[in-house]
Amino acid sequence: MPKKALVTGACGFTGSHMLELLADEGWDVVATDLEGAERDAYYTEAEGDVPNPVYYRDIFEEVGAEFIPADITKQSTLYPVFEDHDYDVVFHIASLFDYFAEWDVLHKVNIEGGRNIGEVAAEHDVGHFVHWSTLGVLGDAGFDEPNKEDAPYEPHNRYCKSKVKQEEVLHELHEEEDLPLSIVRPAPIYGPRHGYGVYHILLLLRKFGFAPVTRIYPRSKQLMFPCVHVHDLVNGALFVHENKEETVGETYHVLSDCIGQDELIEFLAESLGVKKKRIPASFGAYKLYGRIAKWASHRIERQAREKGTRPKVDASMTHYLTHNMWFSNQKIKNLGYDFKYRDARKGLWDYITWCKEKGMV
Repeated sequence: MPKKALVTGACGFTGSHMLELLADEGWDVVATDLEGAERDAYYTEAEGDVPNPVYYRDIFEEVGAEFIPADITKQSTLYPVFEDHDYDVVFHIASLFDYFAEWDVLHKVNIEGGRNIGEVAAEHDVGHFVHWSTLGVLGDAGFDEPNKEDAPYEPHNRYCKSKVKQEEVLHELHEEEDLPLSIVRPAPIYGPRHGYGVYHILLLLRKFGFAPVTRIYPRSKQLMFPCVHVHDLVNGALFVHENKEETVGETYHVLSDCIGQDELIEFLAESLGVKKKRIPASFGAYKLYGRIAKWASHRIERQAREKGTRPKVDASMTHYLTHNMWFSNQKIKNLGYDFKYRDARKGLWDYITWCKEKGMV
């Protein structure tokens, strides 16, 4: 008899890939998500040629999963999802991933919604609860060593703050209600069907036709960039479940080996066929540039809010290019997980190839 899984946020980018993986592995899968029109109410669309999140309404039919619509902000709608189902694992992916969203909306969806589904899952004695968080709950790493899973919380935007609170709520349920919790913290995700975050870097490079490759000196101050291909993320989450005897109560970073930002930009420029120029800069000068870029991006965002629109690039995205986002993936590798794209450039090349085939870059 096949094992049974529930996937929340099943019609989103990552959720749809989780459904495909489980179907390929022969699982009995139940998918849940908001209906499309209800999802639209939480998101302010960008103008112009900037992609907006896509709702994959037909994905559950394509993979043969049962679909039960629910709204995690309304706990009463979750009980039908659990009735008459004995889940071996819940992959809780549903969250509002939007750097532009206001705090009250993030609190409602991510924190209250996380508590709602965690409580219902605990009531129904699910076998395992694998929760999606984000590396953004942690702060800059400094330059001595990468941030590990036990680094202190230091979120840098509203979305990441909501994910900290979400983790804390679920840890409470783990301790007080015996929710068999494991947490995965992905880096910025990319892969087929992706269009928010990493894709914006590709879009900007293609639009401007030029890539400034900043070489920071001393080289010991070179900033790092984290990312993960969606293939490695969903397989990593399944791996965490398959080893639940060791992973319950634990948190795992899921990302490729970090690479320098200068290496990343140079690789992307070559892959996209745009001109590049190496620009040497002292660490102090780059920090000043980072502060100016942050100020400018937040100013543009404020102006967009006043007009009832959103900018083409959310202000919080600049943080990843102006701070040392250096994280360790050693814990999950020590458990035995083997990344397909340990070198992020291999995964990014596959993704860029897909984008070219779709006419996206």
